[in-house]
Amino acid sequence: MGFNNVSFNDEQIKYFYPIVKRMVRKIVVKMPESYDEDDFVQVGMIGLLKAFENIDTTKDEKAFYKYALLKAKGAILDKLRSVDVVSRYTRDKLKSISKAHKEFLKENIFDASEKSIAAKAGMTMKEYHKTMLEVSNLDIVSLDEMLEDEISLQESIEDKNSKSAINILEESEQINMLTKALSKLSKIELDVLSMYYYEDFSVKEIAQIIKKTQSRVSQIKTNAIIKLKHLIEQEYTKY
Repeated sequence: MGFNNVSFNDEQIKYFYPIVKRMVRKIVVKMPESYDEDDFVQVGMIGLLKAFENIDTTKDEKAFYKYALLKAKGAILDKLRSVDVVSRYTRDKLKSISKAHKEFLKENIFDASEKSIAAKAGMTMKEYHKTMLEVSNLDIVSLDEMLEDEISLQESIEDKNSKSAINILEESEQINMLTKALSKLSKIELDVLSMYYYEDFSVKEIAQIIKKTQSRVSQIKTNAIIKLKHLIEQEYTKY
């Protein structure tokens, strides 16, 4: 891999490699065709290397390691976006699903079944499951960009300075909005979001814990994110 840089020694490689490997297993739910895990681990390690080359590692080592891992995660996500392009058809279907969620939430229906969501979105269950499978690798930023809504969920849920943690927002109004929105999610949706973003479990690990399939966990996570996005928008309009 070419990590023969004086600022990135063998000891550091041994320390970071399993962390980056776990990061890949957490982020890449559905491996793109013709790629394997090692491809993404290498991309993450290269992201680390670039961080080591550009920053003085002697200053605040703990803070630097967080920064380096953030760069590794960014490199992995960038690569994933470049090879796992979502088709226009799937984008349109996802927007229909999002719109269906929004309509149910406006009616104060917070626990609409997937069958009801699919029906309101004008698609069969086969189309629904196919769409959810194809977007299983999307991160919050990608969903924000794809759904093109006014409120960025990235700013509300994901801490950019630590490993996939639900960020405690600084402003009291934002905290209040997020708290109210979260209170309207189901227990399983809250559990999945908490385990994924706060406790740093992979989709595979969450599936084992709640005794569901990985694809089912991915669907719960994506649906919860879409619902949370619209619930925060509802709370935002009240201010």
